[in-house]
Amino acid sequence: MADFLNIGLTGLMAAQAKLTVASHNIANADTPGYSRQSAVQTTQPSQYMGYGYVGQGARVVDVQRSYDQFLQRQLLQSQSQASYYQSYRDLIAPIDDLIADPDLGISSAMAQFFDSVNEVANNPSSIPARQTMLSQSEALVNRFHLLSGRINEIDAALQQNVSLATQQITQYGQQIARLNQEITRALGVGNGAAPNDLLDQRDQALAELSKLVNVHAVVDDRGIMNVFIGNGQALVQGMESATLATRPDPAQPMRTQVTYQIGTGAAQILPEQLITGGELGAMLAFRRDTLEPVQDQLGFLALALAVKFNEVHASGYGLDGSTGSAYFSGIDLSATTTGSAGSTVTVPFASSVDLGALRPDTYILSNSNGTLRVTRQSDGKVFDVSANSVIDGLDFSGVTLQTGETAVISPYRNAASKIGVAITDPRQIAAAEEDPTGTLAPGSGPADNRNALALAAIQTEKFLYANASGQPTATLQSVYARTVSAVGAKASEVINGATASQALHEQIRAQRDSLAGVNLDEEAANLIRFQQAYLAASKVMQMSQRLFDSVLAIAS
Repeated sequence: MADFLNIGLTGLMAAQAKLTVASHNIANADTPGYSRQSAVQTTQPSQYMGYGYVGQGARVVDVQRSYDQFLQRQLLQSQSQASYYQSYRDLIAPIDDLIADPDLGISSAMAQFFDSVNEVANNPSSIPARQTMLSQSEALVNRFHLLSGRINEIDAALQQNVSLATQQITQYGQQIARLNQEITRALGVGNGAAPNDLLDQRDQALAELSKLVNVHAVVDDRGIMNVFIGNGQALVQGMESATLATRPDPAQPMRTQVTYQIGTGAAQILPEQLITGGELGAMLAFRRDTLEPVQDQLGFLALALAVKFNEVHASGYGLDGSTGSAYFSGIDLSATTTGSAGSTVTVPFASSVDLGALRPDTYILSNSNGTLRVTRQSDGKVFDVSANSVIDGLDFSGVTLQTGETAVISPYRNAASKIGVAITDPRQIAAAEEDPTGTLAPGSGPADNRNALALAAIQTEKFLYANASGQPTATLQSVYARTVSAVGAKASEVINGATASQALHEQIRAQRDSLAGVNLDEEAANLIRFQQAYLAASKVMQMSQRLFDSVLAIAS
């Protein structure tokens, strides 16, 4: 009778355990990262009775979660990639809209400006035409300021978001390290039984981390998860996590860089090329490959226009007899910065500025064991200053750096925000042609339009981007069109990437949910089935009690 009763009791306990697990599944159906659990039931050891082995009931030996390591790794990778493209898409959209907008971009303002120059060429003695030219000049300058200011606002917001992302990555690293400790303790207390809820929490923290940066996790035989980000930098090692932060770049004080510190070691610079995937990878890639190049190209356009226009304008005469005057102001033909060790670095444009040789780029200077080298950021080409001191129209011959010091020269970065109009009196517009002897050309006068025609011709003149033969290949408009086209192509690329990566991520997530997600209909059916098993086991115990009572009644 006792065996009969014990068998019923084991069935009752097994059904109760499965009811508890099913109830836990239902309660956590909407919990992010929760994996469906199931009670693993097996038989109790049988007992030999002479005529054969007789079963002794059932027992629950484990509670397992539905989990596929390979599927989880795919999910993390797809999440990181989808977050990267979606973040890049959201970042580039305002830039693309801004520079391509016909009402806000430079193209329309530049066209209207040169239309006004042509009006002065058509009627050089007209004060209203000259005043219109000054008004359109101010409109063009304001357009440069508007675009530059908006891009600088995007840049400032980006710097803050980079800092916020590093804080979030640090927090998730600390959370995973703390969960490692709790899981290790739980494994010890449970004699190796998996603490499923803690494992889900750790996986969910890893999934949230993958939205910020590319991650790779390795779980050792002790159940401890080690996490690596980007291209292999350790974020979590056992119970210890690294700290990511930001600080101003010593070589570019206005630009933040990511630092990395683990344990008691000093904070080290984490090269941004090593930070890939996720929102942080997208922000750094956007800043490096889109935002800063657009800033440089916009400034390059402003500088090229001002230098060329000033050069032609200075050769003419105004109605008041003035000559040799610049039309645009605010253009600095040298770039000054501070090196990483505090050295002041000034790089002037080569004398007699060769506009065709200039390139809208950023240059990284370094002193390696006394050898000064310049690396062009766009293509990584390295120049030895001792062999060639003039690079892309910039003169690096006077640069001195301490050994091991670096400096970053961005000669065009702020030019668009500084350009202004130097002329305030419409009579000072130099529309007349200057004679090489120093007198007006025969038959001409202050109202001569020859210099105004030369100024108007700048609109269609190719004087930029000289080829290998030294022949300029681009106009002002084509340079801006190239910028608009490059940003548009990149925007289209990341939009397509966002669509494809999101579709892939949703497909993998659906596979994961199919395996590990909670199906409420299925769990409801399980509740009924386990309830029936519980009631049936109760009946077994009731029957055992009745048989026992019958035996007692016979004996009495």
